[in-house]
Amino acid sequence: MPITAPRSTAPDPSGATDGLGRPKTVVAPMAYTQHTHPGLSSRSRAVPTEDGFAVLNPPRSPGPGTAWLPGGKLDGEQGIEIVYRKPPLTIMGALQVQDAQSPYRAVVGGLLTFAFGGGEPGKRGLYGMGTGAVVFPEGSDTDTSFFGFAALGAEPGVGIPAFRLRGIAAGFGWNSHLRTPGLADLHTFPFLQALQDPSAIGGDDTDPVRVLNTLTSGTGSAPPWITAKQGDLWVTAGIAFTIAELIDGTAMALVQTGSDLTLALLGTAGLSFPTKGDKKYARIDAGLQLVVKPNSGELTVAASINPSSFIISEDCKLRGGVGLMIWYGDHPNAGDFVFSVGGYHTAYHAPEHYPQLSRLGFDWSLGGNVTISGSAYFALTPRAAMAGGALAVRYSAGVIKAWCTAQVDVLIEWNPFYIDASLALSIGVEGSVKVLFVRITVRLEVGVSLRIWGPPTGGEARVKVWFISFTIGFGQSQRGSDNALDWPATRAMLPEQGARARLRPGDGLVTEGSPEDPWQGDWLVKASGFTFGTDTQVPLTRIELATKDEDVVVSGRDFGIHPMRVTELGTTQRIEITLEGETVDLARWKAVPQFTALPPQMWDKSGDPEHGDGQVQYLTGVTLSSGEPDYGGSTGYIGEDTFKFDPLYPDGSAPLSADDRPLVPAPTRPGGVVGRIRETVNAAGQRAARAKVHTLMDGLDLVTGGAETELPGYADMVTAVFTAEPLLVPAGAVHTPEGEI
Repeated sequence: MPITAPRSTAPDPSGATDGLGRPKTVVAPMAYTQHTHPGLSSRSRAVPTEDGFAVLNPPRSPGPGTAWLPGGKLDGEQGIEIVYRKPPLTIMGALQVQDAQSPYRAVVGGLLTFAFGGGEPGKRGLYGMGTGAVVFPEGSDTDTSFFGFAALGAEPGVGIPAFRLRGIAAGFGWNSHLRTPGLADLHTFPFLQALQDPSAIGGDDTDPVRVLNTLTSGTGSAPPWITAKQGDLWVTAGIAFTIAELIDGTAMALVQTGSDLTLALLGTAGLSFPTKGDKKYARIDAGLQLVVKPNSGELTVAASINPSSFIISEDCKLRGGVGLMIWYGDHPNAGDFVFSVGGYHTAYHAPEHYPQLSRLGFDWSLGGNVTISGSAYFALTPRAAMAGGALAVRYSAGVIKAWCTAQVDVLIEWNPFYIDASLALSIGVEGSVKVLFVRITVRLEVGVSLRIWGPPTGGEARVKVWFISFTIGFGQSQRGSDNALDWPATRAMLPEQGARARLRPGDGLVTEGSPEDPWQGDWLVKASGFTFGTDTQVPLTRIELATKDEDVVVSGRDFGIHPMRVTELGTTQRIEITLEGETVDLARWKAVPQFTALPPQMWDKSGDPEHGDGQVQYLTGVTLSSGEPDYGGSTGYIGEDTFKFDPLYPDGSAPLSADDRPLVPAPTRPGGVVGRIRETVNAAGQRAARAKVHTLMDGLDLVTGGAETELPGYADMVTAVFTAEPLLVPAGAVHTPEGEI
């Protein structure tokens, strides 16, 4: 333990005194010293003793910035690690200080796990994990960042056989960013691991310091899971469960705000058959992912099979992934989507933003000599659909090898239509013998393959027998110009005529067009300012804004029409505004160009049919905002009609004088009014009279509301309504120019 000498005191240099007039004292400055043991490692450890835990102090070189003090600095390998193992209790933990990236200077993080019982299949136990870190900023311009996460689990869980809860977890981060795991990272995401398998992050065979480093610093080429980020906030919560004693799973919800709003649902699921016993005939481990980013416009739904999955035998491994991604809104790839099971056709150039998925299939090793593997895939994009599969049986025993493979692939594109289908089958054997000092390999293979494409229709057939192979081509070559569309066929691919070019009124609009047709007639807008925009479904190469002098030009990129094999095309949009028949000078208006992601398979100018479905930003319109209004220096002419007023009757003098007489008699307070109301409002005569009135009104289909029930009840509450006797004015007539009222 650190040993320090007693601190001496000295008078306060400011001369301050306490409440009794005595001089205040302060602790005298003193250099911090640490007494260390030369035989200890650079990482402290807490060892259990009869009196509790004793923390062994690590040796540190003297010098500024090396002491573990507030504002100090420690190397990433220095810290305190707690290890306690005494069955059935295991406690492991670590507290460490690390450097951080600017604008943060240091990370202080800790992790503690415990397990009581458990550790063996079917054995009851309780376990828990908690981790957190505080990241300190370099200056006052950045706020402190911190996060915390805790999980608690029990084996075999709490609940009924139909559904058992085996663990719960929750986490929170402030000025902190949590990296959303992809499909490949779900099974290594520490927070999910804490629910499903606590030993993975705090068991006997793991290093808590390594886990802490993985969370805040990353490992190898993998980035850290949690990084300090000003303005970001995340909250997560999850459970571990068992359904019907068959499916073991985890589910975790994540909400992250700040730089990019993210809503995610992550999970894993595992199924074994049979559930009891050591012999398993099937095991399916899958990762599930649902991620929505509303602000950036991205939706991802994906699932993957963990390599630990198998069927029939543990040697028959399963693999593959399924993914659906949709891009919308302001995303650069808005309008694009992809649904894939097991990847894509080998001839299809998938864009970089598409998910990369492994083939859906299996690999089965039978006794080491025979292996069987199969795969399949299907994908659908805005441009194409594709599907295929393969099966291979291979035998290898010493110098003898044999194989049989079959494969089929189909790629279909539309606008323009194109199909590419292939089928291949191969059977072969290979052997090697040693003659004198030379080893000779003999290979015999019989294989056929057929590939057909079109339009224009063509193909090739390949035949291989032993060492002889030849290819027979027929029909037209691939990707000829015969499948180019004409303009009517291409125009049918565009939106309806009214939707190809539009005006979008914005702030400042009062009424839009005529009541019969909003697109016809003038706009009535506010004099304080107005905003509107243009929007097209066809790329623009040039937008001209009319001014009093030379037009203002907004330029866009060139484009073509890929289905027509047109590589050079230009479009111009000209905008003019008239106010009472005169042209408005748009040079005074603020113009913001609008760029939209449009599919290159429609507007690509290169003519390359192998272009993927990646979206390209094209100029599609402009948003115009009027300048600040010119209020002028005068209010202008104000006529007498502006000061019109509503007359008051009877006529009086304004202002009133002391000689003016009141128009009504002076009010008096005779008293007894509240009692009179209470006695008469619900008397028998009044009830009978009201009943006749309600009967007549009901006959005329007149609604009286709650008067029939509320008036009788008024007798009970009248004393609460009136806090004093009311002032009364005798009824009389008031004379006006229109007559007596």
